[in-house]
Parts: sequence; C-alpha cells; structure tokens
Amino acid sequence: MQFNWLDYVLIAIVATVTAVQFLRSTKDLSRILYETLSVVGSAVAATRLVQPLQKLTGLSTPVLFGVSGLLLMVIGIILAAFFNRVAPFGLGIFNYLLGLALAIACGYAFGHLALRTAHLAISPRNLQFAEAVHRSLVARDLLYFKTAFEILVFLRFVRWKGV
Repeated sequence: MQFNWLDYVLIAIVATVTAVQFLRSTKDLSRILYETLSVVGSAVAATRLVQPLQKLTGLSTPVLFGVSGLLLMVIGIILAAFFNRVAPFGLGIFNYLLGLALAIACGYAFGHLALRTAHLAISPRNLQFAEAVHRSLVARDLLYFKTAFEILVFLRFVRWKGV
C-alpha cells in the first residue's frame, strides 16, 4: 500500500499536536499529564456517549460526536489547569522521556477525535473520502487503535515469556 493524501494530513495533525505538547512538557510535565488524560478520556467518553445522546436528542451522529468530544476536551483542559495548580510535579531529567510518551498519546487521541468526526460526517456522502480512509494506513491505525493493541500484545508476550 502507498500513502495517500489522508495519511499526510493525519500525520501532520498528530505531529503538530505531539510537537506542541512535547515542547510544553519540558517546562510543565504535570499539566501535560492531566491534559493527555483529559483528551484520551474525552475520546473514550464521546465514543460511548454518541448512541445514548442520539436516541435522546435525535441529532446526527457526526454532530454529536464532534460537539461532545470538543466539549469534554475543553472541560478536561480546564480541569487539567486546576489539578496542575493543586498538584504540580516534575521528574527532573525524565520529564523529556515521559513528556514525549504523553505528547504522542495526546496527539494520537486528538487525531482519533478529528478523524472519527470527519469519517462520520463525510464518508456517507463522499465515496472518495471513504475509500481514502479504507486504504490509509494511518487512518485505520487511528480509527481502530491498532498500534495500541499491538503494544499490548507485545507486553503480554514479554510478561508470559519472563523477559
């Protein structure tokens, strides 16, 4: 498979969020930790809340997913600022390593929210976009968390082999 235009767009989104979060983590790791937890939590919560909200309100799935994900992310970032004032911390030289891991996780979750919203909104009406998502390596990874599952499978293997 070759990269298509969607791969480049998604890599740019994830890389931009990752770079910004990494640069911020070098100065304030605790806030990045709280923000990453809020972005990941908002992605999970938005995914779980879409169906009940759609039955309750009757609005379209893309609108509900995008608005609930964005609203939960904003609330989470406000809470992250509060928690950072209450319980700031740092790990010295390890801020860089943990900051990079947190920045990648935050970029990955933000990319998932953006792609899933676009996929729900555009794919039913535009077959070219649906085909681009289907053929995109990065899009499939962001939509279905294939990298995260592969890491978990590897860690389970390491645990059972006693490495």
